[in-house]
Amino acid sequence: MALTGLLAWPAQAQVNPASACSSWTAIGYGPAGFPDPAGDQQTGSSEGDLVGNAANPSFYSTFDNGGTPALFTDGQLAFRLRVGADKSPPGYTGCAFVGMDLDGNGSLDLFAGVNNSGSTALISLWWAGSGSNLSPGTTTIAGTPTFSYAETAASYSWMAVTLANNPGGTSTDMDGAGQADYFLSFVVPFADVVAMAHTKGLAGFDEHSTLSYVAATATQANSLNQDLNGVAGGVNSSDSWASMGAISAPITAAGPLPVPEPSTLALIVLGLGGLVVHYGRRPRLQRDRR
Repeated sequence: MALTGLLAWPAQAQVNPASACSSWTAIGYGPAGFPDPAGDQQTGSSEGDLVGNAANPSFYSTFDNGGTPALFTDGQLAFRLRVGADKSPPGYTGCAFVGMDLDGNGSLDLFAGVNNSGSTALISLWWAGSGSNLSPGTTTIAGTPTFSYAETAASYSWMAVTLANNPGGTSTDMDGAGQADYFLSFVVPFADVVAMAHTKGLAGFDEHSTLSYVAATATQANSLNQDLNGVAGGVNSSDSWASMGAISAPITAAGPLPVPEPSTLALIVLGLGGLVVHYGRRPRLQRDRR
């Protein structure tokens, strides 16, 4: 499905892309935590260098359900990337992508992102390209976005990292280059992500479906050629996203996976185990009294 024109932004968008990180969820990467090493971008300036550590995450998401808690396919999904600087001219001038593995098979299915290269300034949703999309070296992005949206105060933010908008953070300059890091944040209508998932055949996809993310920066809107979040370098690697550690831990659009309650069977087994321990100790206690 190709887009024929720029879509109007939903009138009731609730996510504030300039809000403090306390209202966002840091995206984790398994044992690596919330990383990205500084100075590992392949091309371009530090404006395309994703930076972060456990105390200062490099990648966030947030979600608003649109005021319809019983409807799981609407609302707004937003992403935030932390990069090393705002280089001249002021404002973000590259591309940033969040690839999504919607069905858990290790292959990226679609991308949400910002294209500010050249004279373009758009937030878009793209299909993944015709490659297998299992690794950086096999991933491409469709030449034409399926949905695009104007960058407005309701959908886009480019702001310097401060201790006020990053409460709990320990640094505003992760690469130590003497310039403040910047947050690049953007919002997409979740209904459009759902529409693309349904087109792919995932009919039940909604805000509670499990997915994983790959975050990256680029100098152009058809490849991930600058910096991959979660790893040092690797933009041309043929290793899978998972083996590189470049794909996030599973999450839902609405937030982290819920911690499962102990199953009934597990509780029964634990209870029986306690009884065995309890009664297994009684004869010894009786002997000790003699």
